[in-house]
Amino acid sequence: MSQNKARLADLSLLGSTVIWGGTFPVIKLLVGQMTPHYLVGIRFLVGFLALTVFCLPRLRRLDGRILKIGTLLGLVLWGGYITQTMGLQYTSASKGGFITGLSVVFVPILSALWLKNPPRPSAVWGVVLATAGLAFLSLDLSTGFSVEIGDLLILGSAVLWALQVVIVARYAPQMDSLLLAWVQIGTVAVAGMIFAGVTESPPIEWGASLILGLLYLAVLATALSLAVQIWSQKYTSPTRVGIILAMEPVFATIFARIFLGEVLSAKAVAGCGLVLAG
Repeated sequence: MSQNKARLADLSLLGSTVIWGGTFPVIKLLVGQMTPHYLVGIRFLVGFLALTVFCLPRLRRLDGRILKIGTLLGLVLWGGYITQTMGLQYTSASKGGFITGLSVVFVPILSALWLKNPPRPSAVWGVVLATAGLAFLSLDLSTGFSVEIGDLLILGSAVLWALQVVIVARYAPQMDSLLLAWVQIGTVAVAGMIFAGVTESPPIEWGASLILGLLYLAVLATALSLAVQIWSQKYTSPTRVGIILAMEPVFATIFARIFLGEVLSAKAVAGCGLVLAG
């Protein structure tokens, strides 16, 4: 792989991570207007429709292999969303944020086991620093740390998101990135809408803030960012992807400070610095 393409891939993935960090304040504002599973289902449905415009000229390249791997990726991604949503009902947001960030640890482990691609020592130190930063950023140990059922569910979601990164690393280099993202997003949309229809009532009021928030989530944070992730992983390693994605809570904290007025503690600032160092 050329150094220029590897650098562009890392920067592109970092751009997606900035967008994903922005989803936290957006989702926090929208969950009062729409139930969680409908939010996921409609977000991915709109993202699928947006990406369809660009995929139509490429449909002749769609084959059974892309359908199979894209569907697998979609189910893994949807499973990550569902287990995280369920887990957050039974644990604190701070613990949930830290445990979700542990995907940065699981990515090199799964990569070494499945892809036979152990991380370099520098990447291992990056993982250690990023994990320490996530602990500073997310955890409040003043009340102690006990393991609850919600923690285990969110741990499952972290494993699933790490698995998604590793599956992309294994198969994306051989496939059309845009079509693979399209099938993945469509699978999440179908699974999300079915699950929402069974468990929740559909949204009733559609205000401007809800529509604009959904467009941000669907077009930028889903269609664009997932397509960029799959393309980027053709030119960078899974462990580097995991470390870059660990920046998501850092950007989420910054955006929460800017748009929601949340105060950054010295511990949170130190955590952001450690993740950036990683």
